[in-house]
Amino acid sequence: MKASYIYYKFIRGILRLCFPHAENVYEETPGDEPAVFVCNHSAIRGPVMMTLDFKRKHQTWTVSCALDSKEAANYAYHDILFGRTRKPEWFWRMMSRIIAKMLPPLLIYSDTIPVYHDKNIIKTFKQSVKALMEGNDLVIFAESPRRYSEFVCNLQEGFIDIARLYYRKSKKAIKFYPVYLEKKNAVISIGKPIAYDPELPLDEQRPIIAEYLRDNIDRLGRALPPHKPVPFMAERWYTKYGEYENDVQGYWAMIQGKE
Repeated sequence: MKASYIYYKFIRGILRLCFPHAENVYEETPGDEPAVFVCNHSAIRGPVMMTLDFKRKHQTWTVSCALDSKEAANYAYHDILFGRTRKPEWFWRMMSRIIAKMLPPLLIYSDTIPVYHDKNIIKTFKQSVKALMEGNDLVIFAESPRRYSEFVCNLQEGFIDIARLYYRKSKKAIKFYPVYLEKKNAVISIGKPIAYDPELPLDEQRPIIAEYLRDNIDRLGRALPPHKPVPFMAERWYTKYGEYENDVQGYWAMIQGKE
């Protein structure tokens, strides 16, 4: 057995001790067809909860640089540690290099699909269609830094293109489910879906689907017993990275050294 897999199982066991088993609560029970589940991030809580407790067979979109130990250090410094907000820089750079060694094996063994922020995005879509054709769901954390409410940020819309690609391959209209994740109540709340309509132009549907998912993630969060929502980006992120709140591509270009 590979040492990296043993490490993955060990960390997964530690996380299992830290996270209570989360109940999957559906407003509408999905059928057997694969679907896309769009979630709030809740810092690391969202991905951990979906990895540990989402019951359906799925693969998760993950930023490509987090899967590459050479690129992961800069990613960890800016996107995990919010390095511009911390001093001294040398210490947090060192911590980011440690995270860069630890992170890729955890993600690789968690059935992830790398998401590229350049022309290689076609690889993401090809792998995603393949996963769907094999009967896997997709789990996507689509929040952008652009703030909307205390429960969810505005969503990026690019992921919605998977619907047209999947329809071309399968002749089936995929459904998108809103998902709200919250550790205190130990619940994965899954709302009613919205379906892609192959009869309508995709350009018209992107904002409609994204707003539906955002608004229903927000609604699901408000419907839970009182809890403190964990934002996608901590408030201090906006103090030092605020110029990127409405410039997602610029943010990733900075992280990947492509500015």
